Amino acid sequence: MRCRALARALAIRPCVSMRGGAEARHTAGVLGFELASGPGLSGVDVAIVDDPSPRHADAWLIRAKRVGIATATIHDLGVGGTMADLVVDGHVSAQPTRKETVGGTITRLYGPRFAVLDPRIVVARAKRRVRRRLATPRVLVALGGGSHVVSLVAPLVLDIARRCPGARISIAAGFSGGARPPLGAARWIDRPNGLVWDLARSDVAVVGGGVTLYEACAVGIPVVAVSVVPAQRAAIEAFATKGATIDAGALPNPLTVDRAGAAVATLLADRFVRHRISAAGKRLIDGRGAFRFAARLRSLARTARP
Repeated sequence: MRCRALARALAIRPCVSMRGGAEARHTAGVLGFELASGPGLSGVDVAIVDDPSPRHADAWLIRAKRVGIATATIHDLGVGGTMADLVVDGHVSAQPTRKETVGGTITRLYGPRFAVLDPRIVVARAKRRVRRRLATPRVLVALGGGSHVVSLVAPLVLDIARRCPGARISIAAGFSGGARPPLGAARWIDRPNGLVWDLARSDVAVVGGGVTLYEACAVGIPVVAVSVVPAQRAAIEAFATKGATIDAGALPNPLTVDRAGAAVATLLADRFVRHRISAAGKRLIDGRGAFRFAARLRSLARTARP
């Protein structure tokens, strides 16, 4: 998703080489990526590496440097290879960059100003109008793109529906295939092009600790966050500390389901709480990180080769 967001900011079609099996490659193709046929770097001006494995990331960086290609890396709290010309870490807990150039060779861009998000967020953020009266509350549940969505979402959605009768609940299906259980009045939605406009039309969002959490805050949606993998805890706790989300805990814990449902009900009932959390999220994430990163990449591409 970060690759696609960055490509949109650069106005190019993304060409990627990715780890993963046939299903992952199929999903990338459906999303509009051009899949690299091999490990070659012919015709490349800048290689951008977004991989949490330092071993795999460094292999690409070494290969690129050997043939004189400029490099950039994207990180979450420093995870991944760091021997690049341009290092970006947009994690909300990353310390904002004070001095961007290190040793005269490596540029480091740290902090949520550089979070790589769908550029359409800037438009959605400007156009969104907060509703004062919620005759039919709109709740979006988006827990990520994996198969866990189907297994984890049912008790959560049923709890929200019980506490908030009359709410219109939409569930982002992610990239998982297979049967989707019927969940009463809630509806499954497929959004291979992203959730930006669904977020903008929602009154409350229940999300995991990944990119959608950043997107929801940037658009200005009051957020309830639940972690679906341990690695998401750091981001959720950081957002909660800054007042930009309600941390309901980790799924599939039944207490997390209870806390999340109660938090959604509270937000829908109290517009002052909604406004406070929404404003904190927008202050923290402005949604322009992909454009800032793209500008640095263009500069890097111009200076890397004649």
